[in-house]
Amino acid sequence: MSDIVVVICTYNHASLLDRALDTVEQQEVDPAVDWSVLVVDNNCTDNTREVVQSRIDSGSIPELSIIQESRQGLAYARHRAVRETCSELIAFVDDDCLLDRVWVQQAVEFFRERPRAGAVGGRVALLWETPPDEVLLRHEHSLAKQDHGDASRQMPATGVTWLVGASLVVRRSALLATEWLDRMILVGRRGSALTAGEDSEMVLRIRNLGYELWYNPAMRLQHFIPETRMSVDHLCRVRRGSGQSWPVLYTLGNRLQPNAAVRLHCLAASVKALGIGLGGAVYRDLLHGRRVSADRKIALSGSLGALEGSMRFLFRGF
Repeated sequence: MSDIVVVICTYNHASLLDRALDTVEQQEVDPAVDWSVLVVDNNCTDNTREVVQSRIDSGSIPELSIIQESRQGLAYARHRAVRETCSELIAFVDDDCLLDRVWVQQAVEFFRERPRAGAVGGRVALLWETPPDEVLLRHEHSLAKQDHGDASRQMPATGVTWLVGASLVVRRSALLATEWLDRMILVGRRGSALTAGEDSEMVLRIRNLGYELWYNPAMRLQHFIPETRMSVDHLCRVRRGSGQSWPVLYTLGNRLQPNAAVRLHCLAASVKALGIGLGGAVYRDLLHGRRVSADRKIALSGSLGALEGSMRFLFRGF
């Protein structure tokens, strides 16, 4: 069994993937560490395969390979990667991320020092294509920024704990013990649909088995944000997609059974949140002759998503 595999799931981001692979190629890894890289093509129609094959042919990245997953969805692509590999650690990196030179080495060392660590998230800084406005800066965490300071930190053992999937390493034995391979709940992004939460599902299921969750600031990377994603409309879509996963993550985070009482509680909470948000929009903005603010639109999108997710949860459960 190798030490770690770096998994990059991708959908029609060939140029961004090529930049990400540049930073993978530049990794400074101890020769004693056995590592590999797997790209999962989730039905790409661009030149993704050619980009990866050129790297394979050049031998610039040792143990680089590519497979295809036909089921559309980020969780399905990650699921395929777990089934196709056998390393002790599985590192999930997005195709629009640029890794620090010691990212892989730091991940391996951190897990070796903490045998009860089941999942570890790194420090994620946003790399904007153009200078962002104040609204975007206020909502950086919706775009996968992750920064809990300069010191490593064990994440809370209760409640909904977030470790962003753009820089997430899990221990294989911990993930397999959750039976996630047999039954996933959340699918994550599907093509252009910005649903989310599949990474948090993995993290919470791992923690619920008694493993520790950690933040490691030495695992640094930059998450590239293109200009096409630098808008209030995009942020609204992101928050709506995240909101749709809230009932599932709330239930997992609080170790609850998805029974009728819990489902009704989630529905009531989401209705209340949406009502408060709409009330604020009407009384604080519209009745004073102002447009609904960008921040309120973003918050309302999250509440609407939570209501949609709660309705599905009410009738379908897990």
